[in-house]
Amino acid sequence: MSDVSKGELIRRLRYGDLIRLFRHRWGYILPDDDAGRDDLWALVCNVSLAQKEPEKKMRHVIELWAPWMQADEREDYVKHVWGLDIYERTPSAKELGERLGVTNAVREQLKLWQFKPIDMTDEQLKEQRRRKNNERRRAKRSRARSEYLASCLTATKPWEAEGIHRRTWERRRVASRGRDNSSSAESISCDTSIVESPIGLQQGRRARGRGENQLN
Repeated sequence: MSDVSKGELIRRLRYGDLIRLFRHRWGYILPDDDAGRDDLWALVCNVSLAQKEPEKKMRHVIELWAPWMQADEREDYVKHVWGLDIYERTPSAKELGERLGVTNAVREQLKLWQFKPIDMTDEQLKEQRRRKNNERRRAKRSRARSEYLASCLTATKPWEAEGIHRRTWERRRVASRGRDNSSSAESISCDTSIVESPIGLQQGRRARGRGENQLN
């Protein structure tokens, strides 16, 4: 992998996006019409930039996706594309999106991240990325908290300190604090430094009893 250039990595990512789009659009063979030939052009230009054996890859792609093309036409096609300048075979993400007619709905559905959709501006794409990143972070925090609290309760076992079963402890917690505040109770129980021992609990109860008697 260290021998692969950055340009080759980008080319491979784009090749994968092209394959997903064409299989979604056509199946496994491009049609012998203007639309099919236009898509074949994007595919052949992509593999012509391959780091190794580009001409061989070009022929293979044509044979695979355009088996209806005759051998002599295929060779002329390869020679023509190979004779173009590099910049003519390296479209931008925006140019690819426009040439292939990729909408944002299709881009999201097929995860065609190497193409810019034709129906969204750069600012709209930036806002969409920001919103999705925020949603992922919230989901990750929620999962992490749930897993943390579950592991803390399992480790500290506050119900054992009270000499009761876990289900009894959970019912009492819900009854006393309410379901909306249950996560707060869980977060407190996660700190092992404040989990009282049975002795500490008994002393605390005796202290509270003395205080109540004095008040009465």
